[in-house]
Amino acid sequence: MRVNTVTVVPTLTLNAYTAGDTVGGLLTFDVGWACMSGKIVSIAFVDDANQKEQYTIFLYDSLPSTIANDAAYEPTVADLKLLLSTVTLATADWTTISGNAYALLGGHEDGAMDIEFFTPDGNIYMYLMATDTPDYAAATDLTIIMRVEY
Repeated sequence: MRVNTVTVVPTLTLNAYTAGDTVGGLLTFDVGWACMSGKIVSIAFVDDANQKEQYTIFLYDSLPSTIANDAAYEPTVADLKLLLSTVTLATADWTTISGNAYALLGGHEDGAMDIEFFTPDGNIYMYLMATDTPDYAAATDLTIIMRVEY
């Protein structure tokens, strides 16, 4: 078993998002160098603004259609057929550490996420849908770290 880490820093809009908006647009995690199949073990979030926002996370192992940053998350029927999994990031998942916020989904002692994937192009795709109204101060306030096992 090997675990690899892929980090993405989405480019954020500096005005308030609306609930239901896509935050950062289509996010691509290039796992092709590591594997084409395996499991998503965990997803960590680092929030430099310490806002502890709530999101619904949509994961795809095939390329969905493009939804722009700060636009309503409205997947097509074809996109829904490609959907790998959804995960919720709740306010309670966040912890403040040194003035920043950190959240870890999966990877706990009670078990990993274990979301199996097969990606024909070597990428895992993600959309973050705001469930509240995030308002980031800097375009790079959010970092997402995905750990995959193969």
